[in-house]
Amino acid sequence: MQTRNLGPLTVPVIGMGSASSSGFDVESPQEMENCRRILDDCLNSGATILDTSPMYRRAEAVIGDGIRGRRHKFQLATKVYCAGVEAGRAQIQRSFDLLGTDHIEVLQVHNLVDWRTHLTYLEQLKAEGRIDVIGITHYLPRYYEELAHVMLNARVDAIQVPYSLLERKAEEKILPLAIELGIGVIVMRPLVKGRVVTRLKRQPDLTPLREVGIETWGQAALAWILADPRVTVLIPATGRPGRMLENAVAGSVTLPIELRKYIEREWERCT
Repeated sequence: MQTRNLGPLTVPVIGMGSASSSGFDVESPQEMENCRRILDDCLNSGATILDTSPMYRRAEAVIGDGIRGRRHKFQLATKVYCAGVEAGRAQIQRSFDLLGTDHIEVLQVHNLVDWRTHLTYLEQLKAEGRIDVIGITHYLPRYYEELAHVMLNARVDAIQVPYSLLERKAEEKILPLAIELGIGVIVMRPLVKGRVVTRLKRQPDLTPLREVGIETWGQAALAWILADPRVTVLIPATGRPGRMLENAVAGSVTLPIELRKYIEREWERCT
């Protein structure tokens, strides 16, 4: 697995998301065991940065349970998603408690909610050594102007935005600004909940991609994003054991520019 720098951290280029639809909002012992198997896959593949959020219902608790006894093998990213000083501090402390840790590598302001209030406290946590990276996120392009404002005027180490063959709005302003300012980029929804595969109307020709180790269109789509040097890490979500092992293959691929362009042409031809 290749690695890149996210602020002061060195992270694998592929990690795992745990959005509510991913399968980590579970309760039964059988479902919990399924999640532990997925976390085993993360370890076995080197995709060991895990992204979650209080708004993903039980995902923080499930991850905290699944990494118990092996917390040191993972890097954790979570978020604050509420308004107000006291509410934010309480939510952040609950995240520490649910994840079973006194240190969280990446703490992000989710969807820009009350970011001025929360960034002040995140800076304090970073100074105390309780977090390493301050981040901020949004998933809607209509908020990218505000996101750019935060990038230019606040001390953030990372942003999280969607970026994929299907969602390329970040290329216009956000990615150029990130590389200019030295801000890390966490990519959410790199497969757009599978639509980068299910939207295909015909089967892409993977023949030239097999020479670099790509065997599926999903791997091709992930490798296409990682071929952009402005991107730091992708966090595809999954609720299926085995899928992280497949996703992680893209993290070991060096994709030449001509093959990146080839993937774009195949995407246009097949959709």
